[in-house]
Amino acid sequence: MNSLDIPVEQVMTKPVKAVDRQLSVRDVSKLLASEAVGSVVVETEYGRGILTKTDIIAGLRDGIDPDTTPVGDLMTTPVKTIEPGAPLEEAIDTMVEHSIKRLVVDGQADSVGILTTTDVMQELSPDLDRVVEMFAEG
Repeated sequence: MNSLDIPVEQVMTKPVKAVDRQLSVRDVSKLLASEAVGSVVVETEYGRGILTKTDIIAGLRDGIDPDTTPVGDLMTTPVKTIEPGAPLEEAIDTMVEHSIKRLVVDGQADSVGILTTTDVMQELSPDLDRVVEMFAEG
């Protein structure tokens, strides 16, 4: 099977970390650090958003108070999603089309994982090595 044909669920990071939009930026920063992840899904009454380390850094640069600012104020919304069974190639196309580094992987009722560009590169790196070797031999 071609690496681009494998389902997203075989490559995604799981389980997804989800937080309430009212949680403070400081609390979520601690969660990101303790869980060694780069983003969380933010649950709101209107749907989901995503908050990344980059969003937090930008907010701090802009002068937010991390103790009083809720993550809902910094999150990106709407979130781009993909189904767990979708082929990796579709996920890559979506990421490129929207210039994003993360896709929320949606299950039947809620988020089941996150697919990042790092996940994709780790999956494709054996193929990339093979391509480089082919050129080196050629």
